[in-house]
Amino acid sequence: MKIFATAAMLTLLATPVLAQSSGVEEIVVTGSRMIEWDRDEVPVIQLARRADNLIVEVRVVNDTREAVGRRDEITRTLRTMARSAARRADIDLSIETEGVLVPLTEDMVATLTLGMDGARADTSVATLIVKTPVQAGDTLDTASGRIEAFVDGVEQTGRSLVDISGDWQLSIIDPPQYRAAILAAIAADARTTSAAFGEGYAVAVEGMSNRVTWRQSGPLELSLFIPYDMTVTPKP
Repeated sequence: MKIFATAAMLTLLATPVLAQSSGVEEIVVTGSRMIEWDRDEVPVIQLARRADNLIVEVRVVNDTREAVGRRDEITRTLRTMARSAARRADIDLSIETEGVLVPLTEDMVATLTLGMDGARADTSVATLIVKTPVQAGDTLDTASGRIEAFVDGVEQTGRSLVDISGDWQLSIIDPPQYRAAILAAIAADARTTSAAFGEGYAVAVEGMSNRVTWRQSGPLELSLFIPYDMTVTPKP
């Protein structure tokens, strides 16, 4: 007999962590990279927490005729963005590599590879991620407003145009750090379930080797969990 225990959601208060500074990864966890979980497949035990950052893709587009001039104007615009972000505690720039965010500094700007704007060979594009920490009391409007104000205030060089081109997404720093808390909650629930059925039954939990995963539970909220199954069977 398979038992789904009483619903429980634990709110986790995380200590701020600096991504990349200690070798941890910041992962994009929503948008096209988010697994669509069927409601019946999501386990009962989850940890509820807010995302670490709200992020969005931003493009710097330039159609100056000469390629050298286009790159120069885009590079100067990006350097201005990097300097401006460095002066703020609520805005950071990154580039995305396979779902992982890597901080973008002014020194790295010259190394970016420029793309074309569709089929327009005379238009170059640089794509980056702008992010803001999800703060206490934030709503989607207040957090996204910080990014929009930053992008609107960028000093654009020559024929460079800076605009938000992607959807709002969420990121989280070092998801595996929550594994121990999730396992502890599952173990506590297993003990409660075992006690409810009495000494004549045994509780088995499978799936503990699965990785920490997530689903979006609100505009800035995530639920972290380990996919598992709990079964209750009579003792032999």
